[in-house]
Amino acid sequence: MITFRDVTKEYPNGTVALCGRAPQPGMPQEKGMNLHIASREFVFVVGASGAGKSTFLKLLLHEEVPTSGSICVGQFELNNLTRKQIPMYRRQLGMVFQDFRLIANMNVYDNIAFAMRVVGARDKVIRERVVYLLQLVGLSHKVHSKPSELSGGEQQRVAIARALANNPDLIIADEPTGNIDPRMSQELLDLFVRLNEAGTTVVMVTHAHDLVRQYNKRIIILENGSVVADGVFRRPEETRRQYA
Repeated sequence: MITFRDVTKEYPNGTVALCGRAPQPGMPQEKGMNLHIASREFVFVVGASGAGKSTFLKLLLHEEVPTSGSICVGQFELNNLTRKQIPMYRRQLGMVFQDFRLIANMNVYDNIAFAMRVVGARDKVIRERVVYLLQLVGLSHKVHSKPSELSGGEQQRVAIARALANNPDLIIADEPTGNIDPRMSQELLDLFVRLNEAGTTVVMVTHAHDLVRQYNKRIIILENGSVVADGVFRRPEETRRQYA
């Protein structure tokens, strides 16, 4: 699904955002970031501010290109995307942001339907899909509400429904619980888990370490632009050591 091969990213001001792992005893030095996320995996990407998480996301969205190395997502080789292919590629993704990014003057129905109208879906297909998604996220009773009439958790549920509108194979979530309360954060994480169990690949960037520890999922830990740990940490003390 997602493969990074020897990926580095250096910005024009000289900031190195992604790089290879530092040399370790008995291990060769890596030339850049190397990782593979398989189809149907659920992966948390964590790290302190400046660790490289934002650059990782920008590379996945093709908002930035690597300085060296290659990135493949599904059948797309991101290094070789033409200008015409970029919108096609991004439509294969479902993106969920910390700040929701709903359209303020549209109601819940139209915010979700908009993603399907962009790709030319028929009205009948849109109606059926939006009704299904609102049931999935538990907001059928809010179909005519504007974003300003919703709580933060409800707005994020609409954003998740919108991300699912075109039935993507991959959902990328950027700090999706950052602007909502702890109880709703737990409910949203459970929703992402159910989506993953239904076959959708989920990559979630988050600072919510306490939430991450509650799930038996793969965790990729970034530090200074490098992957410093990658695996399923089954005991809380393991993740505490890694985050320290």
